[in-house]
Amino acid sequence: MEHNSTENSSFISNTTQIIDIDYSVDYILLFRLVVWGYIGMVLSIFGIVGNIITILVLISPSMRTTSTNIYLTAISCSNILFLLIFIPTYSMRYLLGYSVYMSNQPPFAFEILLLRLPTTPVYNTIVLSMIYLTLALSIDRLISVKFPLEFKHILTQRRTLIAIFCVYLFSILYCIPYWLEQEYDPKDKVCRLTKFGQKIYKYTRIYVYIPVVYVVPLLTLACVNTNIIKNLIKKKRRKQSLVGKTIAARKKTADYHITLMLVAVVIAFVLSQLPLLVLNVWYAIDHKAPTKSLKFQTLNSVGVLLLVLNTSTNFLLYCCFGQKFRQTLIEFILNLFPNHMKTMQRKRSSLKQNQLSIEAHHRCISRSSSATTNDSKMIRIKVDDLNQNALNVSSSQLDQIPLRKSDEQLRPLLPSPMLNSPNSTVQLSSMKNSPSTDSHQPSPFNTQQILTIKI
Repeated sequence: MEHNSTENSSFISNTTQIIDIDYSVDYILLFRLVVWGYIGMVLSIFGIVGNIITILVLISPSMRTTSTNIYLTAISCSNILFLLIFIPTYSMRYLLGYSVYMSNQPPFAFEILLLRLPTTPVYNTIVLSMIYLTLALSIDRLISVKFPLEFKHILTQRRTLIAIFCVYLFSILYCIPYWLEQEYDPKDKVCRLTKFGQKIYKYTRIYVYIPVVYVVPLLTLACVNTNIIKNLIKKKRRKQSLVGKTIAARKKTADYHITLMLVAVVIAFVLSQLPLLVLNVWYAIDHKAPTKSLKFQTLNSVGVLLLVLNTSTNFLLYCCFGQKFRQTLIEFILNLFPNHMKTMQRKRSSLKQNQLSIEAHHRCISRSSSATTNDSKMIRIKVDDLNQNALNVSSSQLDQIPLRKSDEQLRPLLPSPMLNSPNSTVQLSSMKNSPSTDSHQPSPFNTQQILTIKI
């Protein structure tokens, strides 16, 4: 069973060449129909819609001011172009041509059209731009983490746009050999390598393609994101040590979420590129691998699907990790429904007012409780002062009470040590010198109690 196909020297090894074993052919065709045809079509449609929404959100006035969002906008544009080419080249090709391939019929009109179009160099250019835009985005976040104060002055909008332009220009120039590498053979209705392509194919594949497309960017992404993750861990610990949320603390939290989102995007991108890296190294070592290895064909199909999955689900990553992106997206959706938008704004304003009133009420309660505590302390102090004054007054009144003057009556009440003390001598002498007119008058108080208090 013979199957005509394109010998694709692109980043995605699109090989549907001759396979001798009928079982392998049937398996690969069915597997690609399910993976590229059905699953790939659903993911592509979802990804195109999601990336369009992402672009509309990122170009809003509140989001387009940062260099990070400009890079994300450029990546979303490349994702849309990638999916627009994937749908006809892979998905529709197997949806429309599966029965033709199974019955070993000649190439149908849609496949011939695809073979005539330069899909390979365009595809390579888009994928290469996605890789290096992701690398530029990671470097952008590393600079923002390392130099948070100088970040806005280093990466301005103008410099960011220049960097994006340079990435696209490099991708176009790098992929020029792919325009000269293949040609369409109308006699056999297949694409073949040109003489120039046969000469440079091995060298471009091993010495240029793999290092430039995979080794250098993926290693750089690994180093940059390792550094970013270390800084994220430090920021997380610093954030946990902060008490209260000031404006600066909230800004650091927002930057933390943005960086976390971009790290997740980059990790997903690297994981989606690894199977294709393995395939290209395998193909550079063994050129006959696509025709004789069922594992190669299976890994090729899975690798392409992972790349489609990555370009289609970035929108979900932005929604999960980007708090400001979610808020802007909600505002964008509500703007499509003005009446509902007004209702939501009223509810939001009423909720804010209720929250402010509750906070004010809590502040009043805390102030009143503190004032009550202070008043109770003042009352205690005043009561203690009054008790002290009362004791002083009572002791002064006791000092003014007259005592008995008779020594015979006083001595039995005083212990012997007290009589020898100076105070007692003074008191007794003063009593002896007092007038004798009241000496026989009884005291209204208990004399023993008075002397005991005095001494």
